[in-house]
Amino acid sequence: MGNPQNLRNSDGIMVSSIKESQRNTSGVVGVSYDKATDRWLARLMYKGRYVLLKSFDTKAEAIDARKEAERTYWHKTQENKQTVG
Repeated sequence: MGNPQNLRNSDGIMVSSIKESQRNTSGVVGVSYDKATDRWLARLMYKGRYVLLKSFDTKAEAIDARKEAERTYWHKTQENKQTVG
């Protein structure tokens, strides 16, 4: 308990990057709405740094950017989903 390694899956990916929080309102992990700027944000952290941290006009654009980043950095496909272990 309290060990940061406990917060990663077997591939070293942060659990918070792949598991939807109860606070998530967009329905997509790593995508959120910023009321202050009236824009959608897409985020993805890989190896301890943000490789995607960008805002978009639409939710669809933010989702597409997040999914593309997952494919690029996690080599994630629909057939090969990352699981929390």
